[in-house]
Amino acid sequence: MSYDIKIWCVIKKENFLIFPKKDTDDEIIISPNPLDLDEYTEEQAIVIEVNAKAKNLLYNAISGEEYEKISSCETAKEIWDKLEVTYKGTNKINETRINLLVCDYELFQMKDGESVEEMFSRFSKILGDLKSLVNQPEAENKS
Repeated sequence: MSYDIKIWCVIKKENFLIFPKKDTDDEIIISPNPLDLDEYTEEQAIVIEVNAKAKNLLYNAISGEEYEKISSCETAKEIWDKLEVTYKGTNKINETRINLLVCDYELFQMKDGESVEEMFSRFSKILGDLKSLVNQPEAENKS
């Protein structure tokens, strides 16, 4: 959002629509070459630029391996949705993760040869992971 709020809207919602060019009689002008930049109005150029910047920001934020997963996506929203499912998971996956962490919590005990610091670190990780998974639905409702 700090880069441009319009770009964040494109990522979270969908590409801005490019409205057709119209002449003075309000008739739609069909360009013979839709990729000819000289044919676009100023408003159309701005919309195209925002949509392209959104995709570019996402491309620059991921690794080459992740790029392979999203390279077929047409819009920034599609890219975002695919990355969100990949890293956040679906509700069923999150429920399974929560259940495993609750089991780890309930059966938690110090291991043989483990220091108090190591045990505390392991316990803190379980609690932190649980907290992040349990709080995810709240974060979704706020956005």
